[in-house]
Amino acid sequence: MRLQSKTALVTGAGGGLGGAIARRYAAEGASVLCSDLDLAKAEATVADIQAKGGTAEAMRADVSVAADCEAQVAETVARFGRIDIAVNNAGVAMHKLALDMTPEEWERVLRINLTGSFLTAQAAARRMVDQGGGRIIQIGSISGQRGNMGGIAYGASKAAVMHVCKVMAVELSSKGVMINAIAPGPIETGLSNHGPSRKQGYIDRIPAGAYGTISSVAGAALFLASDECEWTTGAILNVDGGYGAAGLAYDPAEVGG
Repeated sequence: MRLQSKTALVTGAGGGLGGAIARRYAAEGASVLCSDLDLAKAEATVADIQAKGGTAEAMRADVSVAADCEAQVAETVARFGRIDIAVNNAGVAMHKLALDMTPEEWERVLRINLTGSFLTAQAAARRMVDQGGGRIIQIGSISGQRGNMGGIAYGASKAAVMHVCKVMAVELSSKGVMINAIAPGPIETGLSNHGPSRKQGYIDRIPAGAYGTISSVAGAALFLASDECEWTTGAILNVDGGYGAAGLAYDPAEVGG
């Protein structure tokens, strides 16, 4: 098992992506604290993990509240003795045009996606420095790498999340704390609001020809948490079916061969 005897905190673990990461970690031997704003959903993830013989516990945490960001890290240490891995997955999606965005909506998205992610990473990193090392994984998005209609707040928050990853990696890697980010492309999750035409538009531009799955992102999160990734830090790992790599024309039929 690749995470045998490791402990992990996964935020937003009641959702599709966070739940998939928590389940993958537990299947690989980690003890996982599953935090979520919706405690019932976190408990459902835990029940599934325990039914399969894994070790996990649940807690309610609101990452828009600074005290909760610290509390979920402290609770991981209290329940499992240490924190080896922290995955900042909790987030909110809002798709609204820039000219229609209210200050309150802007602040809410950034408070949850950016500030909550940073404060949890900060709290985890402080514990990891004291214990001699650890892994932090930020969940960014390709929406933070390129313009997306209606993605002003979400895209800005995810771009900043990925930059936080780079800065913290520069500051903390010498202390044994490795920090990386995953930038998922179009993924089948509960947060997606893609209608049929928008979804087809993405598929037409994804070289792999389909949306990704939460399992593919969970696999990337496992790699970044594993000992195989011991010298990788400050990296942004795109899991996007080639979407970010493709130019305007990547279909052989479009270039005559």
